[in-house]
Amino acid sequence: MLNPQTYPRRLAALPGLRAFEAVARLGSVRQAAAELHVTPGAVSQQVKALEAEIGGALVQRQGTGIVLTRMGQEVKDDLTAAFRILARVSDRMRKGLKGLSLRLRIEDPALAANWLLTRLQRYRSRADSVDVVLETATSWSHMEPDAFDFDIRFGLGDWEDVTAHRLFADEVFPVCSPRLLTKHPLNEPRDLSHHTLLHLDWTGQAVIWPDWPAWLRVAGVPDIDTTRGIHFTDFALCLQAAVAGQGVSLGTTAVVADALSDGRLVAPFEKSILTPFAYYVVHAPDVMKRPEAKGFLDWILEEARLTEV
Repeated sequence: MLNPQTYPRRLAALPGLRAFEAVARLGSVRQAAAELHVTPGAVSQQVKALEAEIGGALVQRQGTGIVLTRMGQEVKDDLTAAFRILARVSDRMRKGLKGLSLRLRIEDPALAANWLLTRLQRYRSRADSVDVVLETATSWSHMEPDAFDFDIRFGLGDWEDVTAHRLFADEVFPVCSPRLLTKHPLNEPRDLSHHTLLHLDWTGQAVIWPDWPAWLRVAGVPDIDTTRGIHFTDFALCLQAAVAGQGVSLGTTAVVADALSDGRLVAPFEKSILTPFAYYVVHAPDVMKRPEAKGFLDWILEEARLTEV
């Protein structure tokens, strides 16, 4: 019977694995050599030694470049994921407990600027907090699950290879600066015909943003001209224009919560659209094995619950 504390599989030589992974990822022996700080000849020798050890080819020459064999194609992604994990573990061991950090990725800069950043200050005041490395991005479709600890996404919550926790529903409603209402009051939805409409022209993750025609239909005034106004492709800029009094925008509960609370924005109507989409915090399967990750997840879910109250 195997001792559970011993690793039951014999690994191939680590230098060869590392050399092949770099070549496969970068598509070049020369670039792999530069990354590994060795000569191209050394990289080629390490890959050849690995091929001899496993008894099969991984890389083939094609003109002045290289191509991966079928076996090389099959194992390259797993090797990249494995070396990322090793790099993260090595970094944690070097830094010790005081150097722990979490990688948080968020695709919506508006949610990051208007909801997350102010709350991260409260997280940092907790005794169990760790450093948070925050990255904003506009595309996640090709991101590997091990490339982040947590990711805040917008959609239906049905992504593969990750665990998703709903933060808050996506409720859409008009918002504007209170100063705007001193010039032209908004007593009923039809009064929007006297205001500049701020449009968000955005699609992502196969999600279509609810627009002014959709909200006006729900409000019972579909005959207002919605072709006029100012168009944005960035939600944060659209809301900044609303705060500056340039017009009326559509907002969501989470993104405008703080601006409504401190009076920078007001919601002149009770009518809203509740879409099937929501913001979710997602994580790779093994992240919850780390106590600092569980603490962060508990914290952000509580912040989301308080936002929806």
